[in-house]
Amino acid sequence: MGLGCDSTPDEPAPLPDAGTSVDAGSDAGPDAGVDDCTPEGPPPPGVPEGHTFLCPSSTRVQTVAWTDPQVTLRFAFPGRAGRHYDFLIEEYRQRIVMTLKDPSGAVLEHREGAFGNSPLTSHWSGFTVEGFYTLEVSAAPFELTRDLVFRFVDQGPDAHGDLLTTAAPWAPSEQPLMGQGEHEGERDVFSFSTVAGHVYSLGCDFSHPGWWLSFFDPVLNYAVSEVNNTNVMELQASTAFKAPGERSFAMVRANNSLVAPSPSAYQCRLKDEGAEDHGERMETATALPEGTASVEGRLDYRGDFDAFALSVQPGHHYRATCVPGATPPDCRVLAAPPGGEFDGFNDIVLAFKAAGTSHYVGVRGDGVLRARWTSAPYTLRFEDLGLDDHGDTRETATPLTGPSQTVTVHISEFIDEDYLSFQAVAGGRYRLSGDWRDTSTGAQLFSTLYDEQGRSIRTPGQHVGSRWVKEFTLPTAGTYYFAMSVSLQESFIDHTVLFEVLDP
Repeated sequence: MGLGCDSTPDEPAPLPDAGTSVDAGSDAGPDAGVDDCTPEGPPPPGVPEGHTFLCPSSTRVQTVAWTDPQVTLRFAFPGRAGRHYDFLIEEYRQRIVMTLKDPSGAVLEHREGAFGNSPLTSHWSGFTVEGFYTLEVSAAPFELTRDLVFRFVDQGPDAHGDLLTTAAPWAPSEQPLMGQGEHEGERDVFSFSTVAGHVYSLGCDFSHPGWWLSFFDPVLNYAVSEVNNTNVMELQASTAFKAPGERSFAMVRANNSLVAPSPSAYQCRLKDEGAEDHGERMETATALPEGTASVEGRLDYRGDFDAFALSVQPGHHYRATCVPGATPPDCRVLAAPPGGEFDGFNDIVLAFKAAGTSHYVGVRGDGVLRARWTSAPYTLRFEDLGLDDHGDTRETATPLTGPSQTVTVHISEFIDEDYLSFQAVAGGRYRLSGDWRDTSTGAQLFSTLYDEQGRSIRTPGQHVGSRWVKEFTLPTAGTYYFAMSVSLQESFIDHTVLFEVLDP
């Protein structure tokens, strides 16, 4: 639901046929305002010209003929401060636009949507003045129209309003705010002043299941940090977000399903948690000097991201590990070169090779949506794994000269891949071998042979005694490459390999 913008009303179009009304029974129920009108009686004086008068009724189903998409349907009803009105579209399957205005013509709500088979309800409360409120219903561009079937109901008093434009003020504090959901789907909207960059939390206790709460970001123009009752037994909820500007909104529904009775009470606390501890972009990253072993941080809200600028040594491998606190969520590590994009393996540990004197490391949450959010502390640890011993590409490969050469390959992390190159003659025979490792993981050093074009060449290996051995013949002369790697983190150890040029 977006905020509407004020505009000058169009000239009233010819009023379509008011259609038929079907009263499903007596008008007992929550309706108030019967002193202003009765469904069967004439409209009161003062109804704006060109508007169909709506008298609230909990049972009266109205049908308005609508065959021309160029026609805007216009309605008016007597709105009263402190009352809650529902406009329920019973049958419609096209995209339409609805604009609610107060007696002065100011837009209170503007919404567009595809209203399908299920009844769609617009909740309006929080009116500050009394008088005739107007509703304009128009077809979305390129849409056909059909008869509009609806009910208009006065649901009775509402302590806190539904509309963003008339949201009740709320100051962050330890003092709880009390409220209740009068009926299913009804929400309470609050406005509060914020300090840009500060984190705000909202925690609520509900008397019954079937709740929903969120913040609304007026800059992004949609709900953020939304959480709902995924577990019907959960009666506590909390969420948080970082304020982008000077004003934001909090939204609470205490009666979001048929599970909850009417009314359903709640109490909530809105708190200013202060500025976040670390920046979320490279430009605002926390600088860490070379040799930093660890840094403390916390995830202040579900979408929080903490960035660190780590001073490093070019050509060195590094490992960053995030150790979460005692409570969820778990943390995840990402990394990026200067000017690059943060990336990772959705794990608490991540390795990277530094190309320059700085590298960026980021921490985020595990992405799990929880009913109760709490600030999540963590410790981010760094390890310098040392200078890479061999190049990671064909262009930076370490040359093998033969005819017999022993080379030590140090795989410092699973991202490390060491390239060795050699010059082959047509019809030449070659052997590559290394120690067989009977480890608990069974991990061995992998060696893949490539030609100058980067095409892999199949070289089956054998387990011969205490060694693995690969012997092969190359039909054409040229430069060839071995890519050395391991698959499991447990096998980060030195490997000694023997390269041999065999007799024809």
